[in-house]
Amino acid sequence: MCCLLFSLMPPEIVGAKMEPGRLYDSVNILLSLYKNGGLAAWEPVTAPKWLEMFNPTEFFANTIVEHEVSVSLFFTMAGVFQSFSFSVFHNGWRYVECTASAIQALVLFKKLYLGHRKNEIHNCITNVVRFIEDKQMPDGSWYGSWGICFTYGTWFALGGLAAAGKTNKNCLAIRRGVEFYSNHREMMVVGERAMPLVRMRSNLVQTAWALMGLLHSRQAERDPTPLHKAAKLLINSQMEDGDFPQQEITGSFMKNCMLHYATYRNTFPLWALAEYMQNCISLSSVGEKLK
Repeated sequence: MCCLLFSLMPPEIVGAKMEPGRLYDSVNILLSLYKNGGLAAWEPVTAPKWLEMFNPTEFFANTIVEHEVSVSLFFTMAGVFQSFSFSVFHNGWRYVECTASAIQALVLFKKLYLGHRKNEIHNCITNVVRFIEDKQMPDGSWYGSWGICFTYGTWFALGGLAAAGKTNKNCLAIRRGVEFYSNHREMMVVGERAMPLVRMRSNLVQTAWALMGLLHSRQAERDPTPLHKAAKLLINSQMEDGDFPQQEITGSFMKNCMLHYATYRNTFPLWALAEYMQNCISLSSVGEKLK
C-alpha cells in the first residue's frame, strides 16, 4: 500500500516508483493468502496441526500454524466487563486487520494497474467484504489481534469497507460500527482495557484509532463534533518536546499477550491528526474548530 501511495507522489520527494513487476508479485502474494473468506497473516492454511507440538514458547498458544481455534474474549469498555465465546474463523485464522488492509491495497492497485488479474481481484474484494461484514460482533465492533482490541479491529474494518465503496448510507455494518464508537462513555474520548479496572480513562492511541475509523465512515459529513473533540484531546495531550505520553499498553499478539510497541503513542495520534486535517476541516478553520 505504501509503495502504491508513493507512486502517486513526486519522485523528488519519495524517489523512483517501484517497478510494476514487483507490485504484481505483492498482489500475487495477497491473493494466495485468500481462500473463501478473509486473509491469513503469514501463509495459506495447509500445515498440519501436530506442528504445534514444536512450539518453543510457553505462552504463545496456537501460533505455529494457521488453523481454527475457539476462544473466549474478556474485555472492558466504558467500565463494563463483558465476555464473548465464539469460533474464530472457519478453516483457519482469518484476520480483520489483514483482510481490511488487503482491500485498501487491492482497490488502489486495480485503479492504477488495470490489466493484472483484474477479475480475480474483483472477486476477492467482493468476497472479503462479505467476510468482514459477517465477522462483526453483536455490539457493532470487530475483534483485533495486534491491538487492544475492539477499538483497533473496528478501525481496520471500517477502512476496508470504505475502500470497497461502502458508506454509512448503504452498509449496515458501517452504521453499527459507528454506533459502537458512539456508545463510549464520552464519545471519542476512548479507553478500552485488556483487564477490568476500577476507573476508566481515555487512551490517546485508542482515541486515534476511533477518530480514523469515524473518518472512514464519513462522520464529518454527518456531525464533525466528535471528530473535533478527539483532535482537541490529541493536540492538548502532546508534551512540550513533541512526544506523546506513554499510557497503558495498547498492543497485543495473537490473543496471547499484551505487547509494548513504543512508537504507538506517537504514530497513531499523528496519523489520526493528519487524516483529520485532510478529511475533516480546512486549514483556515482549524483554530476555530479546536477552541
